[in-house]
Amino acid sequence: FAELDFMDNFTYRSNFGGSYHTNNFSDFSYPEFENAENSVTNRYREGSTESRDWTWTNTLTYSDLLAEVHNLTVVLGTESQENTGSWRRSGRSGFFSFDPNYTSLETGSGDAVVENNHWRYALWSLFARVEYSYDNRYLLSGTIRRDGSSRFLENRYGNFPAGSIGWRISQEEFMRSVDWLTNLQIRAGYGVMGNQINVDPDNAFTLYGGNQHGTFYPITGSDNLAEGFGQTRIGNPYARWEEAHNMNIGFNAMLIEGSLEIDVDYYRNDIRDLLYNPQLPATAGEATTPFINIGNVQNTGIDASITGRYSFSQDLNITSTLNFTTYSNEILRIAEGVDYFDSTSIGTLIVRNKVGHPISSFYGYKIDGFWSSQQEIDDANALAPGDTYQSDAAPGRFRYRDMTGDNQITPDDRTFLGDPHPDFTYGLDLMVNYRNIDVNMNIYGSQGNDIWNRVRWWTDFYASYQGAKSETALFDSWDPNIHYGVANPDVTAPIQENERTFSTNNAPNSYYLEDGSFLRLRTLQVGYSLTPTLLDRLGLNRLRIYAQAQNLFTITGYSGPDPEVGATETASAGTTNFGIDRGGYPSSRQFLLGINLEL
Repeated sequence: FAELDFMDNFTYRSNFGGSYHTNNFSDFSYPEFENAENSVTNRYREGSTESRDWTWTNTLTYSDLLAEVHNLTVVLGTESQENTGSWRRSGRSGFFSFDPNYTSLETGSGDAVVENNHWRYALWSLFARVEYSYDNRYLLSGTIRRDGSSRFLENRYGNFPAGSIGWRISQEEFMRSVDWLTNLQIRAGYGVMGNQINVDPDNAFTLYGGNQHGTFYPITGSDNLAEGFGQTRIGNPYARWEEAHNMNIGFNAMLIEGSLEIDVDYYRNDIRDLLYNPQLPATAGEATTPFINIGNVQNTGIDASITGRYSFSQDLNITSTLNFTTYSNEILRIAEGVDYFDSTSIGTLIVRNKVGHPISSFYGYKIDGFWSSQQEIDDANALAPGDTYQSDAAPGRFRYRDMTGDNQITPDDRTFLGDPHPDFTYGLDLMVNYRNIDVNMNIYGSQGNDIWNRVRWWTDFYASYQGAKSETALFDSWDPNIHYGVANPDVTAPIQENERTFSTNNAPNSYYLEDGSFLRLRTLQVGYSLTPTLLDRLGLNRLRIYAQAQNLFTITGYSGPDPEVGATETASAGTTNFGIDRGGYPSSRQFLLGINLEL
């Protein structure tokens, strides 16, 4: 960087930074003998990646204090970014020996698979910021950005303003006599942020390509392959920036010389022109679907925290912060003439995003117990149009609720079963210092969120997978020798059978839905620091020994591996179909011992 101060109040700064990444890798996949669906007996792959990125920022800052009460700062700036890279990978299967010294791309008997990809994208921005305060009582700030992204074509640039105001009431003359109030400030803000990160760099362009396994074909009947081409991407040149409009109103109060601090904010977040790549009909082919702007989504709630700082004596100090956040999510609009779209295919679609409902809402059939006998099924069929109340109905299978009241189970009887959004989250951070001993603890909880336990499809239905079964399937499933003819038996799983049916595992239903509320001790750390006397004897400045445990315990009623469905699961699912537990690796319990040493 280079920085220049001139004319007393001006500062020019130019900052340039970048990075270069390179990586080479190889891996071998062994047969998974316990997996009945294993399709790759063995496979060897090797490849490499490389990428380069740089950022160049230039700012001009004016700062001055006028008449001892007007504090003004103005910043003008530009920023440019570029990222380029590529990856390549080749692989082969069908190896006689799994010895790493034998396996190579030459020794496999299967067809060679070659893959590669290149990318390049850039961002260009202009921005300005103004900050003003009067007598440290009235606060005002404003920002404007104009960003241009190479990911867009026809609508490349977006303008994103933001502003905030604040009033330090405690600095007013009429508040000076309030001794117990250290600080009281009210604030409000509104801003617009742009998003384009999730859009593929070549989203705007319709692309065609070919490869040996997909589009090449020996059309003449000989062994020579003729090159063929197919559409690989459907372009959308009219995509534009996704906008997040954020508004908050709140206050901060510090009481009793700062020993108690309270922060409360009401917030509203409106996401407009949401960027999403919807699933297209099969007639569209296998080309990658483009990101398009659809819908508006709104989040509202209250974010609050209370911090207490206590000094009981010179030896004992405690600091604790309690956080509490409420949360409400609703889809306000999708597109003209469209009020919903479905996503996440697991045998069938299980998520419906509909106007008036939270995003990623779970959608399917509501279970009303089990069919207890053939007579019960016959009685229901007698009242049904077409003589069939529910397809594949049989004793021990799920009985679905007739939501429409027409005495027949059809797709119209599907309903919203729940959603992954919590009603509120909460947490506690606690720090205790007693002489040379320190204790740090973090507790986090979520209440009211639902989880679609996809793992149950594998473990609770014999027809889905004949491998390891859950205790529910083994000991708590419907048994014709025990429950036949019994209404609402005290069991939770349907009859175990070989057949896949609409009335068991081949339809989205409320069996998979569970309450995902939990309370977790995320971190607990206990440390001991040597006294100054001992440090002097050892010739050290500081020596601290500590022990730490992560995810020590979790209190939850969720039956799956982890109620806090991991970030990896959420990222792979996307922004419109999350809260689905596909069996991701659960949060691990870790124990650490460490030393902080300063010479």
